[in-house]
Parts: sequence; C-alpha cells; structure tokens
Amino acid sequence: MIYRFDAFECDTEKFELRRNGARVAVEPQVFSIIRFLIESRERMVSRSELIDVVWEGRIVSDAAVSSCIRSARRALDDGVPRRMIQTVHGRGVRFIAEVTEEPSPGADAGGDAVSDPPEPPTRRSDGLALPERRGRPSIAVLPFDNFGASREDGFFAAGLTEEVIANLSRFHDLFVFARSTTAALTGTEATSGALRERFGADFVIEGSVRKSETHVRVTFQLIDTATDGPVLVERFDRECALANVFDIQDRIALLIAARVANRRDLMDDLPRPSARPGRPALWETYRAVARYYEYIRIRDPGLHACLRDDLRQTVERDPDASDAWAALAVVLLDQYRFPVRARGNRDALNEAHRHARRAVSLDPDNAFAYQALAMVQFYRGEFENFLGSVGTSIARNPGKADALAEFGYCFYMAGQIERALSFLDRSFELNPLEDGIPRLFRAGCFFMQDRIDDAMREIGKSPMPGAYWYHAYLIAICHAAGKVEKAEKEAAGMRKRFPNFMTDRLAMNEILCVSPEVDAKFAKIWALYLS
Repeated sequence: MIYRFDAFECDTEKFELRRNGARVAVEPQVFSIIRFLIESRERMVSRSELIDVVWEGRIVSDAAVSSCIRSARRALDDGVPRRMIQTVHGRGVRFIAEVTEEPSPGADAGGDAVSDPPEPPTRRSDGLALPERRGRPSIAVLPFDNFGASREDGFFAAGLTEEVIANLSRFHDLFVFARSTTAALTGTEATSGALRERFGADFVIEGSVRKSETHVRVTFQLIDTATDGPVLVERFDRECALANVFDIQDRIALLIAARVANRRDLMDDLPRPSARPGRPALWETYRAVARYYEYIRIRDPGLHACLRDDLRQTVERDPDASDAWAALAVVLLDQYRFPVRARGNRDALNEAHRHARRAVSLDPDNAFAYQALAMVQFYRGEFENFLGSVGTSIARNPGKADALAEFGYCFYMAGQIERALSFLDRSFELNPLEDGIPRLFRAGCFFMQDRIDDAMREIGKSPMPGAYWYHAYLIAICHAAGKVEKAEKEAAGMRKRFPNFMTDRLAMNEILCVSPEVDAKFAKIWALYLS
C-alpha cells in the first residue's frame, strides 16, 4: 500500500518513505510509527499502543518513545503548528494530514483499497511483554527442588535459589530474572521452551538439593533454551557446614558466568566466602532470611509479626549476620509505614535505622544492607543520604528486582516521576510477573503524567480488592478517564470501608513522605467523591 499526503509517500511494501519521489532516510522504528499513525488516522493513538505495535510490547522508556516521535516529525518536516502528527495532551498522538491511498505496484489491483490493519503486537496470552535485554544473555533460575529428608529443609533450597540469583546478578554481563517470576510458574510454564517463548530467556538453570545432618548435595544444570540441551552439568557434595553452602552458591555463579558470559577473568574478582564478612553462622539465620524473602512477596500481616519476632531472636543468636539485620530493618520499616489510621510508630523507624546501619557495618559489600538503609533514610526524610545509599546498593547488585521496585516507590512519593518510572520499569524487566503494589505505583506515575489510558490499563492489570490505596487511585483514574459511573461505585465502597479517608490520608502523607504535588493532583478528584 502507498499512502500519499502533502509531498510525501509512505510505501509499506518497500518499507520506504519518499518526499517528492526521493527516498527519506528513517530508522525502522520511526517508519513503523509513521505507518501505524497513518493507518490509525481516524482516531487518537496512545503511547501504550505505540509501544505494543512498534516495540512489540518491550519495555522502553517514555523518553525513547518521545525521541522516536520527534524523529518522525523531523522526517516529515512537521513544524509548529503541526500539520502531520498532533499531540493530544495527556492522551497520545494522532495523524491529521489528508491521506490518499493506492495499492503498491504489483499488488492485486482488484483488491480492497483499504490497507489491512497493523499486525497485532507480539504479546503473550497473559498480556506480558518481552523485556529488552540490551544484548545480554538472559537467565531464568527455577526454584531448586528439595529432596532432603525433612520438609523443613525447603528453606535451604529456597535460600540457595535466592543466593544464586543474587550472585549471578553481580555480573553486569548477564540479565537474570527475579525469583518471584520463576517461583510463580506452574510445571508446564517452567519448561525451557516455554520460558524462551514467554520471557525470551536464553538459558534456564534447574537444580536440586539433598541435605542430611552431615552432608549436602547440590546438583544443577544450565540449559540452552534454543536447543533444550544442557551446556553445563555440575554436582557438589560437601560436608553440611554453612560455609560450604556459600562456597557452593558462589561456585555455581562463577561457573555459569564463565560459561555464558565468557568472562573467566571475573572469577578472580568475586569475593570468596571466607573473605566475605557478615555471613550467617547458624542454619537458623539462613532459614530466617529465606522466610523474609517469602514475606516480601506476599506482605502477609500474620507472617510479619512472626517474622519480626523470629528475626529479633536470630540477630541475638547470630549478631554478625548482615542479611539478618537488614531483613529485620525492612520488617520494622513495614511496621512503621503500613498503618492506615494511626500515626506511624517512630520507635520502629528509629530501630530500623539502627539495624540497617549495623547491617552495612558488618558487610560493606552487601547490596541488601544498603537497600534497607536507603529505604529507612527515605522515610526519615534524609533524601540526600537516601540517594547515596541507592547508588551504592545498585553498584553492589544492579539486578535486585525488589530493591529497584522499592526505590521506584520512594521516587514516586517524592514526586520524581520520571525517575520512579525508570526504576519500576527496570524492576518489571527483571520480574515480568510482578503485580500488586508495583503496578499500582506505576499507574500513579502515569496519572501524574496525564497518561490516563496507560494509567487505566496498568491499574487494571492487578486488581487489589479491599486495598486502601488501590480503590482511592482507581477513583481518580476512572474520573480522569471519563468513567464517572465506575468512579462513583468505587467511592461508595471507599466511604463504607474508610469513612475518614480524607483526613486519614494527611497522616499517611506524613508517614510516607508524599510530595504535595502528588497528593494535590489526586486530592482534587477525591474531594469530589469522598468529602
């Protein structure tokens, strides 16, 4: 099909843009944007649609989309006022030039003169998109199977999985999916072929653990998803000492990095277990930290109380374990920041601060320790210190998805929306199955940018019935999208569940360090429905 407008021709068969018959050099993505806008010229196109079609749903920054739109305008000599691509503020863009069309030479002359609709974006059945890898080999680590004599040994398999992922993430050459993603898969979804199709994984790690009172055996294989064949198979038999576990974790990471990333020089750079301070000295500590990672995936209030008490006893018995102090700091921070109707417990926040600093002092190379410290510093209003700890945490481990998500929340509440989105987007790259709170805050970011269609789509991906902020955000987003009836329905439920919301939120704003700009944009709408 050839589309003619002004002095231009867009030839979809030759994938060519011409001006007065001369070819205009444009990048493929820029041409795809022009073509899609022309073919959708009867309506406005949202940025999310552009990402779905042009980038096939891959995660890209808002700046990258804006840059391509600007390039399209330059190629079309579309100045101000706009004659070709018009911005619909807060909504998207639309092609507004008059267009005529004709079949490309050699096409069936008797065919329909109207072009076929654009191909649907390459997306999975559950709406997930393939995250951009930027050329790095990508690895999915499946949860290690527990073949120990006791079901209690399951914590060991879970902890080993988490630590292997953490160690691999320290190699910047590799892209490693978060454990939350693979842990959520069923058996049929966890095959190497399914992981390649669904997430674009290049390699999969499968492993098993058999632990007795005297020995531990870990077997694992690295599978190339393109051939469904193993490229590395290893088995470790060690005496059942905790130091041996750390040795196994580090050796697995080194072997995989050397084989996949071909960076054998890095093998000498990874700190050996004996050189790492702050390691747990007791099995009970290892188990408590593994339980912490289960807690942050579900944030269950009942588990919170048990875990808090367990971690307090753990650090008494094993006072040099950096991870245990960091985990306790985050759990206490949750105690401070999650209440709805009461002022946060300042003592819990101060205690969390002491424990996070202790975690850092015990192991200055521990990314988790700096993550905990950064989170506490933010809620203490120490923003400059927060920025420093964020930078150190990321430098220690750039692939820790839960840390990136937490930092994204903080930047969002501080009103730094672009920065918040960059952290949340990176977290979603590592954990494509992420839902719940991260999607809620991502929807909030889109709302703040007046990207209402995107906000509506994002908040709809992860319903959270009964959740305080979910219903409040849904009211504002529905109102902005013109869905007044749905906003009214949500407001009726809010008034019943949280009758004092408009005053309670003021106390919560202080606890959560919500910027006045973020609160004001939502509160203007909430006042219409909840006052």
